[in-house]
Order: sequence, then C-alpha cells, then structure tokens
Amino acid sequence: MKKLLYIFLSILIVSCIGGVTPPSPTATQIDGDSIPTIVNIVDTTTAADTTMMPLTPQQADSLIFRLTHHYSENFNFLVKADSLMLIPREGDLLTDTCHVYRGDVVAVAAIKVAPDDSIDSIWVKVASNQYNMGWIPEHDLLQGTTPDDIISEMLDALSDSRAIWMSGLLALGVLAVVASKKQIHKQQIQHLFDEMDSCYPFLFLLLTAIMATLYASVQNFVPEFWQEYYYHPTLNPLVLPPIMAALVVTTWLVIITFIALIDEVYHHFYFLPGITYLAKLIGMAMLVYLVVSWSTLFYVGYLLVVVLAYHLLRQAWRSIIRQDA
Repeated sequence: MKKLLYIFLSILIVSCIGGVTPPSPTATQIDGDSIPTIVNIVDTTTAADTTMMPLTPQQADSLIFRLTHHYSENFNFLVKADSLMLIPREGDLLTDTCHVYRGDVVAVAAIKVAPDDSIDSIWVKVASNQYNMGWIPEHDLLQGTTPDDIISEMLDALSDSRAIWMSGLLALGVLAVVASKKQIHKQQIQHLFDEMDSCYPFLFLLLTAIMATLYASVQNFVPEFWQEYYYHPTLNPLVLPPIMAALVVTTWLVIITFIALIDEVYHHFYFLPGITYLAKLIGMAMLVYLVVSWSTLFYVGYLLVVVLAYHLLRQAWRSIIRQDA
C-alpha cells in the first residue's frame, strides 16, 4: 500500500512540461591540488565570509558542488542503464576496466573536475563493492542512474514516459465519454457534475489545477528546488521550502480527495457506470492539469485557475442547493 501511494504521488507531481533534468556542469573545482579552487579565485581580502573561514579550499569546493549538483561523496545511485563502464585512473589500486549493471547500487567515492568546461569535465568515481569501482563522466552517470530512493525512481520513470501515460489517461477519458453516450439509459445522460450530488468532483478538479500551477511555478522560477527534491525526496512538507511544501501538501489533498471520490462513486453507481464516471473525471482532470501547467509558464495559468475556481465553486453551490431541495 505504501508503494502504491508513492507511485500515485509521483504521477501527480510530474507534468508533461519540464521533467527531471540533471544539473548542468559548473566550473567548481574538486579535489585537485594543481587546479585553482573557487576559494582561491574569490578575493577574500575585501569581503571575507566568516562562515567559510574554518573550511579548507577542498571542503568549500565540496560544499559548493553539493549545493549546485545536489549530490556529493557517499551518495547512492541506482543503475537504470543496461550497463555502465567504469574506467581506472592513475593511482587507483584496481587498474582494470569494469562494469556495473542494471539494478546495482553504486556509491560516489570521489569527484574530480577538469579546468575546461566540456561536457566530460566532471568525473565521478563510483563503487558497487571493493572490487568493482572506477571513474565515469558525470553526464554518463546521471543519464544511466537514478538516486537510490523509491520516489526518485518513480519520478524518473514517469518523467521519461510522461507523454505516453498522460496521453493514455486523456484517451481513457475520451473513450469513457464516447462509451457512456452509446449506452441506453432510462433518462438522458446529464452533465458530468450532475451525475452525482457530491462536492468531491469539484474539489478534485480544483486541487488538480492548483497542483499544476504550483508545479509549473517551481519549474518556471526555482527549478533548482525540483532538482533538489529529485535527489532528496521526502513526503514531509515541514522540511521543504514553502513552494515545495505547498506542492506536497496539495498533492496529499488530491490523493485524499480522490480516495473519498472513489467511496462516493461506490455508493452512487453500479460497477461499470462507476468506472466510466471515474474515467471521465480523470480524463477531465488530466486535461485541466495539462492546460493549466502549460499556460502557467506564460503567466496565463494563474488567471485560468481563478476562473476555473469560480466556475467549479458555482457549480458546487448549485449542486448543494439542488441536493437540499
């Protein structure tokens, strides 16, 4: 059950825009005595930072690398590629090329940065055990691995296939609408919101729109927050920045609302009509998610959420009055 919640959470907070992208290489210098470090380059005679004073240049560089690349030594990656080749370097005890394979967990043992800014300027030493270790370019490492956390793995898998599963959910909603119109009922098929007297369909769509706005805002304004969350995910909003905490809280509310919606459908419909109703609502929610998240990149999504909230609350109020009557 816990794993299913992780999967559902990952589905909800991954959009068709953006996605999980590895941090870009920087000029940070790590573990190189002959290479100028950031601390050496910065002029500390005029504006010394007392928080950096106790740190050695190597420690300061490691801290900066952790902040810009979101991982550091002793961080664990899970291999998702078929295999990754690890190359020995001068001074290594093991001098043979070795491979790690899909499903292996590797730990970061060391990081070196070359003075140039090429894509292979950063090399990472990883090890799966004391006999299987070597160096690999950071670009190849990040392309062939995911952080060793179930949420990170789900986010990566869903991000890679987001076009497929989002199109599938939209197609499911369309098929449900077509199938329901072909069915023979005693009464004419009414509007989706009129088929069940409940506030949960309105609340589910509204929370979905808010969640899409928050996700797109993160991607638009603070993408480094999303990268940090990808490498160090948590379900506890109290330890996250405000916008990420709001995104996680909204996601939990969507999950709770959807569970309550399933219970309402169970009490209002037979099996097949209930499945059809849920499919139509999921398809509509996915359409709302895509439109709002895409338009938020151009600042139009914020207005759309306000308009949608007004429309949904108005429909919900009419539904409540009709139910009381």
